[in-house]
Amino acid sequence: MTQWTQLGPRERELLAVLRRADDSLTARDLHDAVTGRGDDVAYTTVKRTVDRLVEKGLVDRGAERLRGTTRHRYRFDAEAARDRLVPQIEAELRTVLGDSAVERIAVRTESDGDGGADDGADATTRQ
Repeated sequence: MTQWTQLGPRERELLAVLRRADDSLTARDLHDAVTGRGDDVAYTTVKRTVDRLVEKGLVDRGAERLRGTTRHRYRFDAEAARDRLVPQIEAELRTVLGDSAVERIAVRTESDGDGGADDGADATTRQ
């Protein structure tokens, strides 16, 4: 199974918060965001969960000095996550669906990917 399919609800929630953030966030920022939505969760749970996302390679962790101590800042790196997850998802699909089915999906995705203007024209003509 891929790392993505092994994510729990709290991990997905923290990834969503990080993805929407304009800058990197501290564990305290993440905790405030989660509890601000009415979720009763301990700070240590948030810290442990975001560190697990770092271990899975889905979140980058940086460090900064603050009042004589080190504080971590977390950032969702979409490109790095994609580079890590897409091959795993593709391998999982190949195992479940087989090579020929995955190749058909890839061909269809490539042909649909750049047809934005044509899609609108087709929808208008169908109406």
